[in-house]
Amino acid sequence: MPVSVIIPVYNAENYLRQAVESALSQPETGEVLLIEDASPDNSLDLCQQLVAEYRSVKLLRHQNGRNEGASASRNLGIKTASCEYIAFLDADDFYLPGRFATAVEKFKQHPEIDGVYEAIGTYFQDEDSREKWNSVGRGDRLLTTISENIEPELLFATMVLKKEVGWFHCNGLVVKKNIFDRTGYFDRHLEFSEDVVMWFKMAAVGRLLPGRLDAPVAMRRVHSYNHITRFHKKLVYYSGLPRWKTLFAWGYNNGLESEKLALLFIEYVNSIKNSKSVNRMNFVKRQAFIFFNTTSLIVKFPKILQLEGAGKILSSLYLRG
Repeated sequence: MPVSVIIPVYNAENYLRQAVESALSQPETGEVLLIEDASPDNSLDLCQQLVAEYRSVKLLRHQNGRNEGASASRNLGIKTASCEYIAFLDADDFYLPGRFATAVEKFKQHPEIDGVYEAIGTYFQDEDSREKWNSVGRGDRLLTTISENIEPELLFATMVLKKEVGWFHCNGLVVKKNIFDRTGYFDRHLEFSEDVVMWFKMAAVGRLLPGRLDAPVAMRRVHSYNHITRFHKKLVYYSGLPRWKTLFAWGYNNGLESEKLALLFIEYVNSIKNSKSVNRMNFVKRQAFIFFNTTSLIVKFPKILQLEGAGKILSSLYLRG
């Protein structure tokens, strides 16, 4: 089962070699695709060194050497990948031995599935990094995983309705390349949360099975320049209205089943209702803002009114939470 491992590279010269060599050490790795995203450090030089050292490592760059962001870099890797199976790895993280062993067995046992998700662990670069991780309320989240064994057909609804079951991370996912024919590519307009949005899409239109959920197959490195600690407020914001707005528009425009679309619509409405900016408004401004958004939703997505319970969902916008 040859796997294309896609690694977006930006400002990662201190960690990239370990990431690449951890991928190459897996017998299932068919190729490692480095998408260098106009890093201001020496990442490009290191990418070129790794390409010269290892035949399976390939270097990709955006047109005219531009900086395009993580989504565009992953998308370029997906389009270029030559293997049937795709895995992702962040450039400052690394795989553990036997990374793909369970996934291989799952695909053999269930050839009809589209992907396998597994747990990843947390590696602190230093004590300062650990303190920053704790400071944003993640002290007890050392294993990123789904905490329950969920059937594929229930995964999407469970992730939407029962958020306490957790998440999976790109480092712990292996999928068939053709799933992107149904999901589309990563959303370039999202500065953050573009990965989680993609996992929702995969759960909505694909069949994903759990692999190892209680032990990590890869490690997420926490260091001074992690987005999760440096841009925590932005991450929180993008996990609200931008996430659900993007997912609902995608589901609506791609003919997602009405039951799943209704779930996304509820989350979209709730994200408007509960946003901090709305809650800070006085009553009159709040109602005017909600009325404008309600009208805009109906104009942009007229089939909303055909969803079961749509009227009740829309009216809930006018009720204080």
